[in-house]
Amino acid sequence: MSVKERLKKYLNHKDIKSIEFTDSIGASQGYINAIRKSISPDKLAIIKIKYPDLNIDWLIYGDGRMLYDINSNAIVEEVYKDVIPKIYPTHLEVRVVTNKARGGYTDSYYADEYLKDLPVVLVEADKEYKGKYLAFEVDGDSMEPEYYPGDIVICREVKRDLWQYKLHFKEYDFVIAHGTKGIMLKEIVDHNIETGEITCHSLNNGDGRNSDFILNLKEVSFLYNIVEHRRSGKAKRRHR
Repeated sequence: MSVKERLKKYLNHKDIKSIEFTDSIGASQGYINAIRKSISPDKLAIIKIKYPDLNIDWLIYGDGRMLYDINSNAIVEEVYKDVIPKIYPTHLEVRVVTNKARGGYTDSYYADEYLKDLPVVLVEADKEYKGKYLAFEVDGDSMEPEYYPGDIVICREVKRDLWQYKLHFKEYDFVIAHGTKGIMLKEIVDHNIETGEITCHSLNNGDGRNSDFILNLKEVSFLYNIVEHRRSGKAKRRHR
């Protein structure tokens, strides 16, 4: 049973509607169906507080019972006791490639005259980040309900010399900068290291739309892991 299936089992058991659950944790309507591997730490922290009778170890790993047998007030007190405010000593400035700026991106990658005019987002950092980071504004609906137009994804570059090895596609979604197809955000579901081919998948693929397709990494200019996702205000208001 997957994390998604266990969460649905809990909600059915408690007679909690999906929209009621997603509203309570500050997520979009399609959040539950979009869960693929696990639940992010920030959402788990909210779930612990909002649903204190839910055994998080059961939810994530399938260990133990679904519900706690002890007093729920004691659980809430325990959760709050363990919450320690996070203090970040520094911030990392990351340039954002907006939808309007995408046209000249591939040819001007990291050129000073290109980057200096792009907007900046700040990433809270508790250590020195290595590698090159860049953020992208999401365009199109092919990755809904996980990513909506206007969302910002903060990415870390995957160096080209690492492409010969298996990409960590089970842990990350990717932003792919292709020489002729432009910039796209996709889930990579397969990587053939012998041929260099990657299979790209869209979450919003109903009614025959946005079918899977194959790219060869030889045609790709740059490749990024998505390490942080920031919702736009429009995306949040869409599901009131």
